[in-house]
Amino acid sequence: MTQRRTNSGQMLDMDALMLQGEKEIALGNMKVNARGDKIGAGGKIVKKKEDVAREYYANNPKAVIKSVSIKDAVDNTSTVQDQSENIVGKKATTTKAKAKAKKTVEVELPNGDIELQEIEE
Repeated sequence: MTQRRTNSGQMLDMDALMLQGEKEIALGNMKVNARGDKIGAGGKIVKKKEDVAREYYANNPKAVIKSVSIKDAVDNTSTVQDQSENIVGKKATTTKAKAKAKKTVEVELPNGDIELQEIEE
């Protein structure tokens, strides 16, 4: 129950107000009521909003959002190796070889994309 206080100090119950106008015809050219049901001649409900949504997702499988866990993508092998080396007392060695930085130039393609191209020296 959502109750709000107006500027004049009166309490206004928003949920009751929404339920009160649920069957009213919505403004516009979509021919739906305030709830979202499709209506036909005389204001009778032709298709409920749940049926419309179910039909949409059945016809558009790419619209369905999949939830994916990123926990499976984490690689724990390096963490386990670092911990085992610290326990044994070995020092972890790191290589300090510096890679040469490649020089690049930004080139704008005709469609507006920007592409990096390497420059040969």
